[in-house]
Amino acid sequence: MIKFILEHKSAVINYFGFSIVWICCASTPSLEMPLLAPITTLIFLFFHFSIIAYKRYQELQLIIFAIFLGIIVDSGFAIFNIVQYMQYNGTINQNLVPPIWMLCLWAGFASQVNYAMRYLRGKYLLIAFYGLLAPLAYMAGEKINAVSIGTGNINYVIIAITWSISFILLFKVSQYLMDE
Repeated sequence: MIKFILEHKSAVINYFGFSIVWICCASTPSLEMPLLAPITTLIFLFFHFSIIAYKRYQELQLIIFAIFLGIIVDSGFAIFNIVQYMQYNGTINQNLVPPIWMLCLWAGFASQVNYAMRYLRGKYLLIAFYGLLAPLAYMAGEKINAVSIGTGNINYVIIAITWSISFILLFKVSQYLMDE
């Protein structure tokens, strides 16, 4: 186990760093600390670019792409009442653009594609399968009052399919950028 950690320290650091980002971002609405998500994400990305990232410009492009993808996906979820995102005062976000804490999650998540999730590269069926597990993260977010998922199991199916497609798209864009 120690040998694995030492051989894959960038991926391990990346994984645990994003885990901290996920907890802070998802907790931001219930803790009513609007700066928690952006500060935590910026610190994580600073270390990511300083210590881990080897193609910084391409990595930054991937993260920016992921943020825009997140705006499209999460705005769609909100418009169609699939998922509602909580604000810092306990109310539902009424804007078309998702709250900043959700976009921070997309940025942090994208940073994992080339490191903690590198083993998935080129394995699109496995990537799609992992995307199907996305409703579990939304369920966890619902438990801590970060999101509210609309009634009906169809919403979980839509989240799963959307994330499978988004996940594959992130890996395709990453492969394109990193192979330049």
